[in-house]
Amino acid sequence: MQDKYIISIIIPTKNRTEYALKTVEQILSISDTDIQLVLQDNSDTNELEEFLKPFLFDSRLKYNYTSEVLSFVDNFSLGVSLADGEYICIIGDDDGINPEIVKVARWASKNDVKAIKPEVQAIYFWPDNGISFRGGNENSGYMSISSISGNVKISKTKSELVKLLNNGCQKYLALDLVKLYHGLVKKSCMEEVKSETGVYFGGLSPDIYSAVALSIVIPEVISIKYPLTISGICKKSGSADSATGKHTGELKDAPHFRGHLEYNWADEVPRFYSVETIWADSSLAAVRDMKKKDLFDEFKLEYLTIYCLIKYNEFSDIIKRHYTNNSRQLYSYQQKKNLILAYLKAPTRDFINRVLNRLTRKRGDFIKLYDIRDIIQAEKAFSNYLTIGGLNVESIITEMELKYNEMKN
Repeated sequence: MQDKYIISIIIPTKNRTEYALKTVEQILSISDTDIQLVLQDNSDTNELEEFLKPFLFDSRLKYNYTSEVLSFVDNFSLGVSLADGEYICIIGDDDGINPEIVKVARWASKNDVKAIKPEVQAIYFWPDNGISFRGGNENSGYMSISSISGNVKISKTKSELVKLLNNGCQKYLALDLVKLYHGLVKKSCMEEVKSETGVYFGGLSPDIYSAVALSIVIPEVISIKYPLTISGICKKSGSADSATGKHTGELKDAPHFRGHLEYNWADEVPRFYSVETIWADSSLAAVRDMKKKDLFDEFKLEYLTIYCLIKYNEFSDIIKRHYTNNSRQLYSYQQKKNLILAYLKAPTRDFINRVLNRLTRKRGDFIKLYDIRDIIQAEKAFSNYLTIGGLNVESIITEMELKYNEMKN
């Protein structure tokens, strides 16, 4: 086994053997000794280890099974602690990677780049994913690929963090924050987070917690409109649950609490379980843990309140009562005025942007490839799509080199 790799792909997994095996096979099929695969398994049994026997000869695979019940954040943390790569990327056990990610990591290493944020533009829907769609059969796996421009941009992370907090900690995927989940980050930066907070991950959602914490540690991030991973959606995935409305309920029922002996939910966030409230709670946890009061003061509760009121009418009493009790404005008139302004600036703006995107969308901006049975076939289909389109990461690296040198000078 090598002592050091350019990149470690980290997969925290639990009770999804059928998907994890295919993802392992897809990644280890890449004939490059600079890539390591770390599989941190917290399943109810260690049956995955038995199925992994055909792959255990490959020294690039590091498998660890933990039988005690872990929280999401603890399972992710163990995965990071096991990684030997200079750079790390976390993906789900139903996801895959674009083999070109190793070339990007080599360039990042040569130039001491701390973080690269690729766009998630290749999405694979596993067979029987539970999501209905027009023009296809959900029982047949398919892939959706959005137009790949290859644009490169360097962003200041502090200004992106301010935008996130001003928007009630919502829509973080649309911002140029550092991404460890489906992104590329120097592992030493995660060590900086741990040095400050005592842990790699806090909060309840490791992806948004790390996005905020790392964006505090890393001043600039390079964003590229080019996918280095393939996002998978299966019937057991969180993405499928969100699409089918399962990610909502009373706070005590949130699966994110599993493995936590006790957890201090942020006072600023309404006490019910949803994607929006988990994002807000974990974002604020990261800001608090990193001791950034100046950033914490940027949080605007009215924006989180509006997003929640629009989507979760069944919790409207909780949301309204929470806003009234926690708003920094003491007068009812001012509170209502702020909510109206937030509605006009956030959901209304989002609606207008969606309409404009649909009106300006060109034919061919999205393509779908059908009858793809697993992530192995999905990666092959995606690589073939890139080849046919004359797309490759070398041109992206050249553009990153130019922009990065301009920034340094």
